[in-house]
Amino acid sequence: MKKLIQLLIASVLLFSIFGCATSSTAEKYETRLRPPEDFNPLWLRYQEFPGEKIMVIAVDMGGNWAFGYDHGRDTLAEAAENAAIKCDKARKKHKVFTNAKLFAVNNDIVYYDKQFK
Repeated sequence: MKKLIQLLIASVLLFSIFGCATSSTAEKYETRLRPPEDFNPLWLRYQEFPGEKIMVIAVDMGGNWAFGYDHGRDTLAEAAENAAIKCDKARKKHKVFTNAKLFAVNNDIVYYDKQFK
């Protein structure tokens, strides 16, 4: 139950940071693309960080991707805000035009749709 509450808090925070530029219909049919193989070492490193942590990722159809994470904060809300800012900077740098999505809360991956499980 605690993890569900943490996930809900992080989702609400990220939603408020990124806003809602799409309709609920578009969100329903959105495809979440797998991160590339280059992402795996970053994910493994992220898992080693202590404390409350959040990772967000943006992957587009052209294979471009960007991510942001933050850890060691007192709350998930703080980590989520910093991760979103870092991902936004990386999206601009790498010209990734898709919106960032929540990838992980602490070490629990929440990004994938059922198609990947």
